[in-house]
Amino acid sequence: MEFKFYCTAGGIYPVVGQVFHRRAEVSSGKDTRRYDRYVCGVLNAIAQTQQGCGELLHCITSIENGSETSVIGGGNDVELTMDASGVQVDILINDDWVGQPEGKFTLQEWRVVLEQWRHFLGLPESLETVVTVKLP
Repeated sequence: MEFKFYCTAGGIYPVVGQVFHRRAEVSSGKDTRRYDRYVCGVLNAIAQTQQGCGELLHCITSIENGSETSVIGGGNDVELTMDASGVQVDILINDDWVGQPEGKFTLQEWRVVLEQWRHFLGLPESLETVVTVKLP
């Protein structure tokens, strides 16, 4: 599975100038629809900043080292339930996207995605800014 993080032009505004939108998409692999909905589709909702990514990564670490057994996080109509079995992603705006087996991922998958998304958020916003992420 491979992801691409990139910026798209959002227009020019008088006060702030050129605005960019950060995007995530599945660029190759199987189960692309699943990863697109439950991973790429929620990143901007749950981790808008490097600090937000760091908080979620801390939750994963806490579960991995045993200091926590379960952590619920997320935001903006997305809930992540993390425990030793992995991360369950629930998109609360649609009942069909809550508690679904296709919303379950490993802690390691989410760790890799969040680490690279945090890196991407630290890069300058431009059309040339691209980060490619390959899951193990």
